[in-house]
Amino acid sequence: MSPRRKTGREPARPCEPSRRALIASLSAAPLIGDASAMHARIDPSIDTCHRWLAIDAEQRRLQLEWGRLEGRLMTKHDWYKLSPEQQAEIPQGARLAEIDARLDVLEVEGHALLKAMRPKPAKSVEAVIANLSVAARLIFVEDHPEAHGLITRAARDLAALSGGK
Repeated sequence: MSPRRKTGREPARPCEPSRRALIASLSAAPLIGDASAMHARIDPSIDTCHRWLAIDAEQRRLQLEWGRLEGRLMTKHDWYKLSPEQQAEIPQGARLAEIDARLDVLEVEGHALLKAMRPKPAKSVEAVIANLSVAARLIFVEDHPEAHGLITRAARDLAALSGGK
């Protein structure tokens, strides 16, 4: 995920998921919790999904921090009217650059993990649940509430049917 996304004819806006979206997308995460550590040894795709989910969570946290920080810089310092030299003098500007650099690294890592997930069929129900949990995070609930709900429910249902994990 990049830190900015296009919204139709509107200009690119920061990709800051709402609290509701974060809570909804996190609802599938417990489904691939403790019991899947054992299954990760059997099916490495579970570990790949866990790593992607961790990267996604860090990206979302950093995007929210970036948005808050950018808002403060714009309000208090007219951030985008400052020259690069003036921006470098403001301590929060360094944190903004750190976040941007980390988001770039996370985006590359996340794409590599997604690419690794695609061709491999699941070897267990836990792996299917892990894949559905990733899919639930890839689909924004505001953009596709029905699809997001179906994927999240499918992950929950599979977890319940496979022993209530």
